[in-house]
Amino acid sequence: MKTQQSRTRTLGCGSKQRGFTMVELGFVMVLIVGLAAVFLPDLFKQREDAKYSTAIAQIEKNFVSAIARQVARTNSCTAANVTKANLIKRGLPEQTVFGTEWSVAGVASNVVSITYGVDSTDSSAAGDIAAMLSKNANISSAVANGTTGVTIGYRCN
Repeated sequence: MKTQQSRTRTLGCGSKQRGFTMVELGFVMVLIVGLAAVFLPDLFKQREDAKYSTAIAQIEKNFVSAIARQVARTNSCTAANVTKANLIKRGLPEQTVFGTEWSVAGVASNVVSITYGVDSTDSSAAGDIAAMLSKNANISSAVANGTTGVTIGYRCN
């Protein structure tokens, strides 16, 4: 019996606290908010960088492929054959990765001009994409339209 009393005494330690105090909960909340403030901006930046990379890949690969398949299918690089509807049939999405519109601006001299909308809240996105695309052999031109989009000239041949 003596052993049982000492056991209760050491477990109890004279305190009957159950749960956490408001100070402890407040400290945990401050810690969570602090960690969120440090890590969330980086996570959002990574998300935007992923959209940028996906847009470059889509413009350099998917648009080139869809235009080439449409021209091969019709054996013609004209405004009547290279339309947004036909390019969507060749696998292009209806909107850009930014959730904006793209369109076929025109077809002339074996060059298909596509206007690709970008995230207008990112002031450097259009210029950065245009600069990156100027290095691609399948693209004859890439020009930023302010902060709202890029006009890209694709070679038909």
